[in-house]
Amino acid sequence: MDRLTTLSRRAKQIYRNEGLISLLRRGFRFLVYCVFEHRTYYLWGNDVEDVRSSNEADFMPKVDNFTLKIISTNQEADELEAGGLEFRSHVPNGRERLDKGAVAFCIFIGWELANIVWVAMTQQAKDSLNQPPFKVDFSNNESFSAGSWSSPKYRRKGLQVYNNLKRFEYLLDKAVVVDWGALEKGNIGAQKANTEFGGKIYAEGRHLRILWWKSWKEKPLTLG
Repeated sequence: MDRLTTLSRRAKQIYRNEGLISLLRRGFRFLVYCVFEHRTYYLWGNDVEDVRSSNEADFMPKVDNFTLKIISTNQEADELEAGGLEFRSHVPNGRERLDKGAVAFCIFIGWELANIVWVAMTQQAKDSLNQPPFKVDFSNNESFSAGSWSSPKYRRKGLQVYNNLKRFEYLLDKAVVVDWGALEKGNIGAQKANTEFGGKIYAEGRHLRILWWKSWKEKPLTLG
């Protein structure tokens, strides 16, 4: 029942923010996803030290009344929701991910969630993000970021770039050296945002799943 409630809430949120056509399109993709998945990713690496030379004023979003919140526990999420910020209704897997140690970097505009990125600093946290199975050496001061999303209403406003800046500052304080990530090849906006802080593509990954059978392959890339 909890799963059905979560899906229902997510469907209502998509309908409200993106319209009926988007809801139908996403619903069809979800049904296909239950049986078959084939995705191609660019695998990224960001040297967290590169953020030291950045000036926050150069990366401010082109919007008013925004707030960045770093959410690392379900208690924090509940307190934000009680205060009016819309987190639970927009992030259906948030409770499980926070329980597993993932951290959510969220930008709200007014009360509405406008942008989010998840960070994992343990294998358990990474597993909760349902991402490709490439290796991250968490014991060697590495982290993993995934799940970047911006509300269609606020895209091309610089939210993702600003979120990246604050995320790398946070990771720098945690003594993280490298932040890894996998972005689908079609996610051009997130890829451009990654290059603002020296992010580099190092490989292409292909993920294939048919029911419970899975395959993951990586091909190193040299891009000029």
